[in-house]
Amino acid sequence: MVEDSVFSIANITGDISSPNLKGIAYFKPFKDGTMVEVEVSGLPGYKNYALFPIHVHDGKDCSLSKEGMFENVLGHYNPTDEEHPYHAGDMPVLFSNNGYAYMKFYTTRFKAYEVEGKLVIIHEAVTDENAKTFGRKIGCGVIKKYKI
Repeated sequence: MVEDSVFSIANITGDISSPNLKGIAYFKPFKDGTMVEVEVSGLPGYKNYALFPIHVHDGKDCSLSKEGMFENVLGHYNPTDEEHPYHAGDMPVLFSNNGYAYMKFYTTRFKAYEVEGKLVIIHEAVTDENAKTFGRKIGCGVIKKYKI
């Protein structure tokens, strides 16, 4: 049985285009999968209500390039080489309400320990132009094991 006090956490920060973006994501073992909880504030105000794609990505860290963009972000976490939107790292979009978003969901696409060391990435809001490419990566957090 998994200890209730063990889970993974990612502190999310924004890039140069979204310096006020802050958030936290929890990944907790639950049943045969993972309970994911995400809370974010400071999402850019493209509209009062906007959809922001969020994924687990492979990558090293959330360091910024000279241009202020996340430079060590690789592709979506996809260990079984699935088509989008069936990558293990694909998650529901964040629904921003005036820059704030909260969601909680259950997934069997990955176990919490499988995403430790990977990245949580928030992309710019979905528009007609970037709906299939996800747009700029505006938020990043490294998923780390946490024990109370």
